[in-house]
Amino acid sequence: MKNSLFGVIIKVNNIDVCRNFYQKVLDLSDPVVDSSFCVEFQISDNFFLTLEKTDARFLEHQSSATSWSYKVGNIDDVLYRSRLHGYKLNISKRTHEGEVLYRCEDPEKNIFYVFCDKEKSNDDDKKTVKLKNLKNPSS
Repeated sequence: MKNSLFGVIIKVNNIDVCRNFYQKVLDLSDPVVDSSFCVEFQISDNFFLTLEKTDARFLEHQSSATSWSYKVGNIDDVLYRSRLHGYKLNISKRTHEGEVLYRCEDPEKNIFYVFCDKEKSNDDDKKTVKLKNLKNPSS
């Protein structure tokens, strides 16, 4: 069977802020493609996360039917990195078949989930980290 490549494409207005957010908060390696209109992170051998710049004034992210998930070792590390880099990260916790899912939003309100093993997760039902985005003082 041929090895297939899979990925998620997220449309964003401010590609620089979103590149920094995903790279710093989710601790992703350097992008394999990094331009002024497209940023692509290789998450694994066959999965890519792509940010695509758009000039659309209205992107309806919060009601989007598409989202993606990413496994992390510990949710506290994600929260720490969001604080360290000055991002507002609203997280709501859900448990599904032994895994804890955290619904998150990037700086442009794109929805994604992080998850980790239940024993490595936080006991709080809801966490909200509200900090001024140092890269974008108006947020």
